[in-house]
Amino acid sequence: MASMELEQRIPLNAATVACAVAVLTLVPVAAHQLGLLDHLPDPPSGLFDSDRITESKTAHPLGIPDSVLGLGSYAATLALLLASRRLRIARPLLHAKFAADSSATAFNVVRQVVKFRRLCSWCTGTAIATAAMVYYGRKALRAD
Repeated sequence: MASMELEQRIPLNAATVACAVAVLTLVPVAAHQLGLLDHLPDPPSGLFDSDRITESKTAHPLGIPDSVLGLGSYAATLALLLASRRLRIARPLLHAKFAADSSATAFNVVRQVVKFRRLCSWCTGTAIATAAMVYYGRKALRAD
């Protein structure tokens, strides 16, 4: 297969980095939810309450920490991003995964605001990284 065009490769690289950042922002949350970390530090503001949100029953669907589910989900997205470089069949799957990731992230942010009137700062980092991942990923796929 011919090498990717530069106009596709740069946004795909940016999407891959953003996906990795999303994973990195979830690792401390998972450590906290699994009892390996006592406290999630937040920026000084009344806007954030990461401990309360991540310790809530809402953050443990079916008794499973949502960060662990998120890590699995972003691992799948990362695999699709990497596969899409060589396998055309991965690209429509990646489109669908972007839709799922962005929907789940938006739902989570809105739920935090509505239910807790606060945000998890770490989850907000994940949401921002997800937005960048989807933006650059779709830009790369459009160039295809």
